[in-house]
Amino acid sequence: MGLLRSEAMKHGMLVLPVQDARRYIDKVGKETNIQFDDMNASHGYRRPFRKHVDRINEMERIIRFMVEELSRIEGCELTTQRVNEFLAADGSIKMDDVEGELARLYKQFSRFKENDANLQGERNKSVEEQQVVRAAIKMMGGGVSSPGGLEKPLLGDEDRKLGYLTGVVPQSDEVRFVRALWRASRGNAYTQLTPIQQSVFDPKTGQKVEKSVFVIFFQGAVGAMKDKVVKICQAFQVNMYTWPSSVNAAQRTDNQLARQLADNNLAIQACHDLVRAESSELVAPSPDNPKGNSKLEEWRLFCIKEKAIYTILNQCQEGMALRCEVWYPTADEKKIHALLKEGRSEHDSQGAFLTPDKMAAKSMAPTYIKTNEYTESFQQIINTYGIPGYQEANPALLTVVTFPFIFGMMYGDVGHGGLLLLVGI
Repeated sequence: MGLLRSEAMKHGMLVLPVQDARRYIDKVGKETNIQFDDMNASHGYRRPFRKHVDRINEMERIIRFMVEELSRIEGCELTTQRVNEFLAADGSIKMDDVEGELARLYKQFSRFKENDANLQGERNKSVEEQQVVRAAIKMMGGGVSSPGGLEKPLLGDEDRKLGYLTGVVPQSDEVRFVRALWRASRGNAYTQLTPIQQSVFDPKTGQKVEKSVFVIFFQGAVGAMKDKVVKICQAFQVNMYTWPSSVNAAQRTDNQLARQLADNNLAIQACHDLVRAESSELVAPSPDNPKGNSKLEEWRLFCIKEKAIYTILNQCQEGMALRCEVWYPTADEKKIHALLKEGRSEHDSQGAFLTPDKMAAKSMAPTYIKTNEYTESFQQIINTYGIPGYQEANPALLTVVTFPFIFGMMYGDVGHGGLLLLVGI
């Protein structure tokens, strides 16, 4: 038949023992071409293995979380795209073992993520406060000692004392922040901004944020004006810090923050080293399959395969055994019988068997066309436009000849057009 038309298909009933149904589906699905009809389509709630699918969905969620976390760690790259090696050695992976290990890793990496966010938050506060202090030193006269900071009234009157608030604002919000302060104070508040040279890492978004130190000056240390300024700062969710009272106090705070920042960096580095050590086992190949994918990728492929198996089992009708209507190529019938017989162990009182279904099939026969490494690509081109019907003539045979010819003409047009372009230039 080849590429001329689809293979002749046969309709039958596959009967599986409940306790070994998964093993039979795994073996038949891996080595033969067979299509299962959903016998529970009219009764969607009759899914005997729904709990298994729910467990696999949870495992896949954890794997996606782990892959995202590993992508943030430098040097932790997963080895993927080795599906054949996985299929050759996936019998060593057990669902209960993978589920337990993933649950443990999820708790562990969630704790790592929370600890890292806390450490990064403490470090950011140290960096921002240090920049505020250094801005204060610069504004109050650098290294020259000052008897008093901004606490001293400008004109010797406590009522005319200059009020101020300091903090750090993202540079992306600077314009809106200054405009809001100007409008709320009706021009009676002055804001001075000093860009921070060192960017701050945001643990929530995983991105570096550029920020600036702001100092807001307004008349009156207390009163309605200060309340307005505080409300605007709270609305923009900016971090506010204490302004030093003098240059000497600012220098002492700067030295203290420098030591604190060094301790924060050491704690963050230790946390990252611990996460990298725990991740090394996940990115390395499994000991049972040293030439395969990374361990986490093996688990992901295992979940995909197991989910496909239990989805098929959910299409079977329950009873003394599981029954499901199937379509299979007539030429593969003997092979399917041999696989079912081979899969039966000595301790099985009842094995799996395939019987021809004498009843009229409820579904249309599927289209199955055999391809090889050369004709597969041409068949995919035909399938993008439409899959031929059962026993319908397959145009892929003509495409093997016509497509390279038309493709060559297209490149010829490009070459001709390119020469005309060069002449025109």
